[in-house]
Amino acid sequence: MFCVGGAFMKASNGFTQPGPSAAVALSFVVGAVCLSVAVRGQLLSTTLILGLGLEAVGAVAFGVVALGERLNALQASGIALVVAGVALLRL
Repeated sequence: MFCVGGAFMKASNGFTQPGPSAAVALSFVVGAVCLSVAVRGQLLSTTLILGLGLEAVGAVAFGVVALGERLNALQASGIALVVAGVALLRL
């Protein structure tokens, strides 16, 4: 949900556009609720980082696919490290 909020954040033009601004607020509330449900009965530290790591990768994927953003080799390596870190948390 946070990557959806990030996309609307760009469209909100600094929170000057009411519709996208409301979508940002709603998506962040929904994302926070999802994370709070996910940490129920789980370790806060790893579950929160796992959720945020997946959201970060989702935001990058959205930027590349939907917005045509490009990653250089160093940035792609950083994303690979995030993915590896998230995978290690699940072990």
